[in-house]
Amino acid sequence: MIFTPRHSCSAKRKNIFRFAVTLLLLSGAIAHADGPGKTLAVYGDAAVAKTPTPGWSFLWNASGRIGDSKGYSPLSYIEKARAYGVMDENGALKPDVPSHNMSRDFFFLDISAMRDKEGIARYYIASFTLAEDPAGEVWVNNGNLRNKSFREGTALEIYVNDKLKSQSLCKQDRFATVFQENLGRLKKGDAIRVAIGPGEKAHQGGGRLFFTIEEYPAGEKPAPPIHILTPPVNGANPQLGADGKIQASYAAKHQAQCEALLANNSELVFIGDSITARWPAELLQEKFGAFRPANLGIGGDWFQNVLWRVQNGVLDKIHPEVIVLLIGTNNITAGLTPDEVTEGIATLLKAIQEKAPAGKILLIGILPRGESIKEEINEKIRQTNAKLALLADNKRIFYLDVGDKLVEPDGSISREVMPDKLHVAAPGFARWMDTMKPTLDKLLNE
Repeated sequence: MIFTPRHSCSAKRKNIFRFAVTLLLLSGAIAHADGPGKTLAVYGDAAVAKTPTPGWSFLWNASGRIGDSKGYSPLSYIEKARAYGVMDENGALKPDVPSHNMSRDFFFLDISAMRDKEGIARYYIASFTLAEDPAGEVWVNNGNLRNKSFREGTALEIYVNDKLKSQSLCKQDRFATVFQENLGRLKKGDAIRVAIGPGEKAHQGGGRLFFTIEEYPAGEKPAPPIHILTPPVNGANPQLGADGKIQASYAAKHQAQCEALLANNSELVFIGDSITARWPAELLQEKFGAFRPANLGIGGDWFQNVLWRVQNGVLDKIHPEVIVLLIGTNNITAGLTPDEVTEGIATLLKAIQEKAPAGKILLIGILPRGESIKEEINEKIRQTNAKLALLADNKRIFYLDVGDKLVEPDGSISREVMPDKLHVAAPGFARWMDTMKPTLDKLLNE
């Protein structure tokens, strides 16, 4: 097992075509960099179906130890809990049985496993049975297990039928452990089982799991496993799907944004995550319509994702006057330190400068969040912003902190401003615009 994230219309059409081709090539390259491979099954896709997809079953070792399938019992989808597990007499999820939860957008697959009163480790088991004889060797690939909660570690074991192929301990970490395993030549009817349980001395285990099952010609080896859950801090990565490839919806948004930039030749560009994506278009048009503002916000982005979008985008084709950048809150949620966030954003600023060398960048400080600025995460945001401010040279890069304008005099954050304690609503955007407009006016008219 390996452990290791101004143009004519014809010119515009050519740029769009080249961009689309590049995106498709990148998608394929990210999937299999070292040779041909055939995907047989994708756990992350199967696990979000309310009825198990063909070949898949979700199990636990109800009456025996792990490795003896005669003691395995199925887990069923429980509507009330939006999870796979075992139902109690009230139709809810039994807490003392392994489960996987699909509570957010049917994509966040949090697994829970535990040790029972007799000390027997009860594992969560994702099982896939081959429907035909593979022509080559079978791999568990692009494995991601992220253990953020269990200090003693989470056990990860891979079986073919009841034969143990590998076992390891996934330590508690901010980042996912990635893994792959060559299972060799298998045959129709063989069951590939990835089991998650508590560590040797632990009472509980679990985490967030993704993996694919792939076939390669004998002697061929897949590329190193892809970081699906947590992109490497120093890398440029698009948002990936459960199969380790670019999410189709993400690729479509990126392409649409690039096409809009080329069509509108925007002089004012906003780049960021879901907070940026929610800027009211009518407000931007009202205040800066003459500069054809463009919104390049995509929900869920880390700075690594934005870096990929910049490097594979078209800022160099439109030569914007000003780029407004806000990014980093999702990285902080993931546990990155102020130094790591600052280093990542510094790399991103350099990439933007390389793509738009004549443009000015207005870096917005990461916004406060929660119910009050007294919450612990806001201290981390303050520390990060103090470092981000030092990235400004006031020639090409400028820094503006609007956070205090979104906070009430008593330090609270109004639900009118941030209804979900994170995303800005219309009254908040109005405050933000009042604070930002003088700076933007100056930068756009210099």
